[in-house]
This record gives sequence, C-alpha cells and structure tokens, in this order.
Amino acid sequence: MARSITHFLPLILFAILAVIAAIALVMTLSGERKISELPSALIGKPVPVTELPSLTDAQAFVKIDGTGNAPYMVNFFASWCAPCRAEAPALAILAKEIDIIGIAYKDKPEDSRKFLADFGNPYARIGIDNAGNAGLDWGVYGVPETYIISADGIVLKRHAGPIDGDNLRKIFLPFIASLKAQ
Repeated sequence: MARSITHFLPLILFAILAVIAAIALVMTLSGERKISELPSALIGKPVPVTELPSLTDAQAFVKIDGTGNAPYMVNFFASWCAPCRAEAPALAILAKEIDIIGIAYKDKPEDSRKFLADFGNPYARIGIDNAGNAGLDWGVYGVPETYIISADGIVLKRHAGPIDGDNLRKIFLPFIASLKAQ
C-alpha cells in the first residue's frame, strides 16, 4: 500500500501546484490581485541615491539623489521590452506634466538610442543601468516599472507594468495633478 502511494506522490504534488497556480491566475485576471500593485519597500522612504552614465552624453552622469524643486518620475525601460513600446504614448503625455528620468535597464546603449528614436524620447535625462544594479537598489521586478517621487525626494508611488490609457487617466494624471496642487 505504501509503495503505491509513493508512485502517485509526484502526481499529487503537481496537482496541488497546478491548483495554486490556477487560483493565482484567476485572481490576477479578475482584478483581485494586480501585479502593478505589488508592494515596494521604498514607498514613503527617500529615493535610493543612484548615479549612472548618461545615455545621451558619454562625459556625463545622471544622478538621482532626491534633491530638486518639483516632483518627478523615474521609469525603468529597455529596448527589448514589448510593454515598454506599448507605454511610449502614455509617457509622451506624462512628460508634458512632469519630468521623467529614464533608466535603460540591462540594455545596450545603441539599442536604447534606437528604441528612443523609433518610439520617442519622453525623458528629461536617461541613465544606463547595464548590470541592473540600480534596478536592484530600487527593487525593480521587471520593466517597465515607474516610480513617482515627491519634490523632497520621497518615493510616493510605484507602478509595475506598462502605463496605458486606462491607468494614465485613472491613476497617473490625477495623482500628478494632486501633487501640483500642493
């Protein structure tokens, strides 16, 4: 009897894992669990001080240290990222409302430049994070990922995934308008 159970143990474990995966998928598709709302340890804390080589000026660096006089956004992107292409129109709209610092994440500089030439450049400044170390410091799950930073350098909001027309209208533009009204 015990021997026959051990034969079925892998099948039983697989069935349990399949049920858990199916429940997670249903929750995600139904809107009960949103990947874009994954928690971030940075919310309410100062931005991680980040200094990266500039994509547009080989002699310069892009520094993010929380100093500034207005709120801004930090957007991690890559040329190999299909959702990054999809969010390009929304970033162009947001760039009219708020400065966006781009971080080319684990991408070749020449590929990032071509991506921006093809899809537009909404960024005030762009840093290159070839090794992904800045992404680790920021807690990036994947690209695209966007953070909204207060004028005094506090991380206010994190969004994983592409910014599309729906969350642009419902989340980003109202949130930015509220920051400007303060």
